[in-house]
Amino acid sequence: MRLNKAWRIYLLSLGALLLAAGATAFFLPDYRNLFYLFLYSAPSNSFIPVPHDPAMIFFGRLYLPELVALVAAVGTLIPCFIDYKAISFAFQAEKLRKIRDSKVYRGALYYFLKAPFICIFLAALLPFIPFYIFRVLIPTSGYALSRYMLAVFLGRIPRYYLFALLGTLPILPLLLVVSIVLIVCALSYAVIKRHLVSRSEGSPGPVQPTHAQV
Repeated sequence: MRLNKAWRIYLLSLGALLLAAGATAFFLPDYRNLFYLFLYSAPSNSFIPVPHDPAMIFFGRLYLPELVALVAAVGTLIPCFIDYKAISFAFQAEKLRKIRDSKVYRGALYYFLKAPFICIFLAALLPFIPFYIFRVLIPTSGYALSRYMLAVFLGRIPRYYLFALLGTLPILPLLLVVSIVLIVCALSYAVIKRHLVSRSEGSPGPVQPTHAQV
């Protein structure tokens, strides 16, 4: 089976990144842990339920926060492509298409289509916005893959930097800040979900996905 252009570019880019990361780990052993961070950031930013922000805190205690943020942000782009393609394919099935009629999906799509790039950027940046919704919204709405990956990259870098910066704090202040972030995230998740459901219930009918490019 012949791969299309998008898959060829992705696989070539992935191979180059893995080769560069592996060479760095081999020839610069002091930076070897960053190779593991690069590998870890890929599945932790997909549907696999493993946390990525605590990893930034941990690696922020070992390396410069700027370096940690850059390495993790590049690794984050790996699952973006896979998720986009997989969800686009999966939603061709009739059973999964019914998700588009769910209240959370319709409510989220209503806001997403107003400014998709900004929505993705903010969701990638702010830990209290549930990003899993956008992993479904982006491919099913027809939003461009390249713009999606760019928005995620730009949003993740400052987020990862701030969490890596937390790793430079003493233990007690660090625990206090992390506890506050967790509480805010939990409350925000509940409020956002409730608002999306109410937005859907107040709409006149199903929101139709479009091929938004903004």
